[in-house]
Amino acid sequence: MDTENTGSMRELRKEKSKEADRQDILDTASKLFATKGIDQTSMSDIADESGFSVGKIYKFFPSKKSLFLHIVGAFLEHLLNSSIEANDPELPPLQRLKNVLQAAIDVANSDPDQLMIHLRESPSLFADLKIHYQDIYVETNQELLTEAMAAGQLRKHDPKLMAIVRVGAVDALFSHLSTS
Repeated sequence: MDTENTGSMRELRKEKSKEADRQDILDTASKLFATKGIDQTSMSDIADESGFSVGKIYKFFPSKKSLFLHIVGAFLEHLLNSSIEANDPELPPLQRLKNVLQAAIDVANSDPDQLMIHLRESPSLFADLKIHYQDIYVETNQELLTEAMAAGQLRKHDPKLMAIVRVGAVDALFSHLSTS
């Protein structure tokens, strides 16, 4: 084997190891944030629980808040991507509305720690992220509701207002799921 291939293989293994370490830190922080909350979890707690040094954690995340925001952002991104996948344009609008809602429920049920973090912490910690994703959810639901109304599958109402109510209902459902 030539030295160039050996070097690139070594770099690839090193990169995979770094990503695995990063994911271990995220998983550990997620569990601690879900059980103790962000204010009651220190970077030392995360280090102790994950087996990494505090310095190693800071190499990946410059602050506890950036680590927290990464976790919340990943959850919201997963929720969005699942909703997009569920929104099959080949299906009738009403079925797509049902599928998008079911996708949100499935994501919430698939990772209770992420759901608990999302609901437990003060929305002011991640307000910009939440607003960004809520705007996308409202817009997607508004489009689907407009299509369903145009197809005669739903009575005509203000689709934006209905979308806002629907997104609010999903938030309320997440709250319920996190406490049950």
